[in-house]
Order: sequence, then C-alpha cells, then structure tokens
Amino acid sequence: MADDYSRKLIRILLKVRSFFTSKNMLTFSVFLLLSAAFWFINALNKEREFFITVPLEYTGFPKNILFQEELPSELSIKVRELGMRYWTYARKKSTPVCISFQPGYLRDGNFNLSGLQLLTMVSNRLMPSTDVLTIYPEMIQIAYQKMHVKKIPVYANGKLELEGQYMLCSDIQITPDSVEVYGVPATLDTITELFTESFVIKNHQDTLNEVISLKPIPDVRFSVDQVVVSALIDMFTEKTATLPVRLINNPDHISLISFPTTVKAVFNIGIKYFNEFYPDDIQVVMDYNDLYQTNNKRSKLKIINSKPYISNIRIQPEDVEILLVEK
Repeated sequence: MADDYSRKLIRILLKVRSFFTSKNMLTFSVFLLLSAAFWFINALNKEREFFITVPLEYTGFPKNILFQEELPSELSIKVRELGMRYWTYARKKSTPVCISFQPGYLRDGNFNLSGLQLLTMVSNRLMPSTDVLTIYPEMIQIAYQKMHVKKIPVYANGKLELEGQYMLCSDIQITPDSVEVYGVPATLDTITELFTESFVIKNHQDTLNEVISLKPIPDVRFSVDQVVVSALIDMFTEKTATLPVRLINNPDHISLISFPTTVKAVFNIGIKYFNEFYPDDIQVVMDYNDLYQTNNKRSKLKIINSKPYISNIRIQPEDVEILLVEK
C-alpha cells in the first residue's frame, strides 16, 4: 500500500515539473508579467488620493508663554495626485517645517494659525500639480498664559577629581551666574537657587570649560537650559616662605609683640603663580579677642588664605608667646 502511494506521488511530481518546464508555462509567465506591467503603468497614470505627513517645528517662542495644550507636532495633508507622483512623495525625506514665532500669532489669549497659513507654510513641500483636499488639524488655536519671571543664582552641583599633582587654581565660575526663571508666582516664590545636574569630572589637567545642563524644576522654564562651568587647573609645587605674625581685632590703645615675630610657612602653590607670590597672600594672625578671653601668654596662630591657588598651608611654630603693651 505504501509503495502505491509513493508511485502516485512520484507521477504527480513529474507531471508538475513537466508543466513548469514546458513551452506553455514559459508563454504563460511572459504574458503574466506583461499584464502586471500594463496594470502597474495604468495605475500610475490614474489619480489617487493619499496622505502626506509633514513634521512641525517651532522656534523663537518667548519663554514666558505657557500653552494649555501641546502644540501639534505634525500636519497631515490629504491630497489627490497621479499614482506616479505618489512614489515621489513616498521617497522624499520628511524634514520638519519650521514655524517661527510672530507676535501676530497671539490674539485674544490664543495662539492662532489658520488653515491657509498652515498650507502656505508647507506649500513648498507640494508639487504644483497636487490638489489639496483636507488638512489636519484644520487650524491651530491653543490658549496660553503669560508667566512671571524671576532672576535666580546658579550653583554647581558636582566635584572635580584631579590627578595627584594638580590643583584647582581659581574659584569655580558659572556662566551665566544667574538665570531668568518663568512660572506662576506661587511656584517662583519657593525657588531661591538653581543647581546644575550632578556631575563628576575626573583626571582633568587643563583649564576646565564644561557645558552642564541645569537641573529641571517642574512647571517652570529657564531662559537658558545649560551653563558653562569653568575653572583654572594647574600643576602645583611646594614653596617655603617666612611670614610676619600680625594682630587683628585689637583696640587702638593696645600693641602686641610676639616671640618669634615671624613663622616659617610651607604650602602648595600653582606653578603659574610660583614667582608671583607675595607675603601678603597668606596672613598669619593672632586674634586679640582670643587673647582677651583666655588671658593666656601664648597664642594659637590662625591662617587667613584668600588665594585659591594656595593650599595645604603648614606653619612652624604653630603658636607664639605674646606681650601686650598699652600705648
């Protein structure tokens, strides 16, 4: 029984192969291809209706304008055109149409663009022979409100991890150092400072100039969304200097003598500033208020350093004997 089925299947397969390799099949295939080609050409020469999607992009809009709804991101246009032109539209790259802000678009508390204005903006994307049937949306009309503005300082929210022989030789600067913030009064009243996004900069060996985004705050807008964080970074070396001991906060009728009158200071300094160091850059002081309160004959010295390119200051000795003399 199985042999009979096998023989029948073989005969069927042989007949099929014979049909597809016969001259009749070749003739049939040629006529089929010709018919398809004639049909395709005929279809291309007939008018058909289809949709074209055009992305929209908005520029130059004031930061203090808040829309109640999102502006449309694309325009859908139903057109009538020959079939052959459909392929032209289908292959064309759809780049956005830019809608630049004009004060005349704002009327009666709404942002208004009529269908004719929209069609004019996208007309250069259409062929002269193309008939426009409908566009969606037919017009843009979205309510808006004007937000209040407040100028708020910006602070860096990050850290620098420098290589071992490098130091920060200047204060970290932020440009701009303050930003206009737009929002409703109740929200603006709660904002007193802005911060950058958290950042960590490692192994930096040169002047720092990094563009950092501001940390967003819900329901407000910034006049700029990014700031430049900059600072001077330089290699440092060790320097030694002899510095005088000074008295601060003393009354006019009191003078002071310290023993010794000078101290030895060892500190790190940026190589660029090594030869520009002056003894006044670092102050070693005795505070009269501390002396008056403790009534001690020895004073612990304090270091006042206002130079960012000087760090790790060590002095010897760290305290001195004192003699107060009334004038």
